[in-house]
Amino acid sequence: MRHEADGMMLVRAELCERLESLRAAARRPAGRDFGDGIEGIRRLAEAYGLVPVARVAEALGRAVAQDRGACPSALYLGRLQDAIGCEAVEEQAAEAMLASISVRLGG
Repeated sequence: MRHEADGMMLVRAELCERLESLRAAARRPAGRDFGDGIEGIRRLAEAYGLVPVARVAEALGRAVAQDRGACPSALYLGRLQDAIGCEAVEEQAAEAMLASISVRLGG
């Protein structure tokens, strides 16, 4: 059991590093790096069953594709950080994270 916990800590650390790279890419003029970074985070999270991370990354990817630069990426990136640190890995946790984004966007 300890081995699994250590492995998951490494995955979460990798996700945090990728998130920091994504934040840096968000500050630069629009480019492919940002979309690729989102997709990389989503794939890694899915591979390890981190549903909230995968769903928030997926939602960010859709928002960026639809809004072409008008997407409030800081909001999504903040929730992505929360999702990486979240111990809950089921769909309900993902829905709660996405709902918090929706409320802030509508507010």
